[in-house]
Amino acid sequence: MIGVFGDLIFDIAVRAHGPLQIGSDVTGEISYQGGGSAGNVAAWLGHLGSSVRFAGALGKDLAGETLKMELASYGVESFLAEKDDPTGTILLFLDDRGERTMVTSRGANLLVTPSDIPDTFFAGLSHLHLTGYSFFGSKELATTTMDLLDRTKERNIPFSVDPSSYALLAEFGPDRFLRLIQGACLILPNLDEGKVLTGEREPDAIIGKLSDIFPCVAMTLGSEGCLVAKGDLVRHLPANFVQALDTTGAGDAFAAGFLHAFVQGRSPWESAQLGNETAGKCVLHYGGRPIA
Repeated sequence: MIGVFGDLIFDIAVRAHGPLQIGSDVTGEISYQGGGSAGNVAAWLGHLGSSVRFAGALGKDLAGETLKMELASYGVESFLAEKDDPTGTILLFLDDRGERTMVTSRGANLLVTPSDIPDTFFAGLSHLHLTGYSFFGSKELATTTMDLLDRTKERNIPFSVDPSSYALLAEFGPDRFLRLIQGACLILPNLDEGKVLTGEREPDAIIGKLSDIFPCVAMTLGSEGCLVAKGDLVRHLPANFVQALDTTGAGDAFAAGFLHAFVQGRSPWESAQLGNETAGKCVLHYGGRPIA
């Protein structure tokens, strides 16, 4: 059983048929889907066939009920605390030139407390995965995340971390972040996050520094695949070429594919290959979740 903790977001995507007209209106297409980096990882894990359990928070609203049902449709077991604040929501505008503009409200995600995660969440757990967003946004959330990690370590459950956002990571402080996630068996940054964490610019130098800290490192390189390090051994796993329609959630899909294989005892190289394949499927459609 893989546990995932973090943000669950209601994504509303607006694709205008022409340039957005300030103060007026244009026609377009509007769609909605579950989002949030951690929620996406859980959904992809369930889609791939992993036994997966998710912990987080929702508002007492229709968006929350929708997200709860969507997770269940992927086979995800949920531990979701209901809060008075609205369910986290992202409004994403995509214009005719492909430019993105997002408005984000993390809402109930910022209000998770240690008591919202019962001991039963850990029952039968073989691995825990969390994202950097769980450290960013509110002191209450960061405190809960550290409590969760303490309880995870007490039970000798391995855990992995995806740093999530290079901008928020830089603001939070990379040295502080690395101290807080000490003991992780696996870190899954992208190239920009790796640069912030290490101060290095070149991929080989970045993964070399990170592999001095973590037993296993899988760093995504976009369309170029990923670099994976275990000890002193580093390999580049190229991605298969696909015509990407939407890169939203590609990193989350990679993480899920990697974890699905890794937790079953597959090698980091085999895990990375499945990660690349899963990310390749994600970018072929709009949104960051799998299509049933």
